[in-house]
Amino acid sequence: MLKADFDFSDTSLSGEERLADFRALNLGLVLAVEHLFRRIDAYGDLLEEEVAGQPAAATYLAEVRAASAKGLTWLSTFQQSVRGALELEPLAVRLMLEACAERSRRILPTGLSLELTQPDEEIVIEGGLFQLQELFITLIQAFVEMLGSKTPGVVHASVSLLEMEERVLRLLKSPCSPGHYLAFSLSLNGAVFELEQQISFWDALMLGEGEAKDRDLVFLHVYGTVLQHGGDVVFQRLADGDGILSVLLPVKDKRKDMQAPHNIDDEAVYGTETILLVDDEDMIWDVIIDMLQELGYSVVLAGNGLEAVEIYRANAEEIDLIILDMVMPELDGHEAFFRLKEIDPGVKVLLSSGYVSEDDARDVLDAGALGFLQKPYRMIDLARIIRHTFDAKPG
Repeated sequence: MLKADFDFSDTSLSGEERLADFRALNLGLVLAVEHLFRRIDAYGDLLEEEVAGQPAAATYLAEVRAASAKGLTWLSTFQQSVRGALELEPLAVRLMLEACAERSRRILPTGLSLELTQPDEEIVIEGGLFQLQELFITLIQAFVEMLGSKTPGVVHASVSLLEMEERVLRLLKSPCSPGHYLAFSLSLNGAVFELEQQISFWDALMLGEGEAKDRDLVFLHVYGTVLQHGGDVVFQRLADGDGILSVLLPVKDKRKDMQAPHNIDDEAVYGTETILLVDDEDMIWDVIIDMLQELGYSVVLAGNGLEAVEIYRANAEEIDLIILDMVMPELDGHEAFFRLKEIDPGVKVLLSSGYVSEDDARDVLDAGALGFLQKPYRMIDLARIIRHTFDAKPG
């Protein structure tokens, strides 16, 4: 069940992640209230002729307009403080969405399944990895709740590339700029996304006025997050009463944008492979992800060993290396390693820990793990051991 009471005191999140979530929710709320004030102004325009010749009514209408204008001024000022500057980084979409879909399948109601369809080509967007992963998972959960009791069925999550023209953006009242966008769409039983049939986020939200208040707040949080990434949320109402919920995110140029500025002189330690990072400490995520992306690698994140096994089972051919923490809940690194070996005897795994030593992990190393990184470690050490793992000749 989705909750409207976001717990920003959750210590499992870093301060930076909590701040980003707080800003996203507040941005969504500010824009929602601003939208309501503008609707009040529009109704005021319609009432102008109705109150002509009625001094008392005209006075009340003028006071409503003045209050609305004051509210809009306050909101405009507050909006500048909550928008903030989200630190964006180039992210490859395919494996991130595969991981989100796998996590979502585990919590679907009985009778519902989830199918994910993506283009063959690699798509790169700019964003915060944690925020986007939570965004996609929350969207799937919210869409499932919108379905209510309409089960059994198949929730189709599809990814497409769109060129958004200024004409269409104006019709959607969208804040986006013309250009190429990724559309992540959710529908029941394969309904088809049609760009010309979309309505704006605000029009869709007002269709459910007075209903599902908790879900509305979740969608405002989602909308704030999407706006922070330069995108938009749209909705398509279908004849049978169902709908297609879509998020639009601007697309970046391909692989060359995945290379961050080099801070290490040795060019030989850079790469372009895909690495699955498995760690349950969110403070570690940010540091290691920054390191890996600066070295040119694409990164997929798993929060525990069980999640890592599921992600690798679904994407073994696309993951080149796994960096596996040894101490985690649900499934520790030791057990996860041997399950990964069952999936692919040739899987490449580097072990990492700040709690156990290399000697403590000897049985895993003897069983085929390719190295051990003792936390904390320097970026150059991480770069060299990864490159050595990829470049070493078999045997």
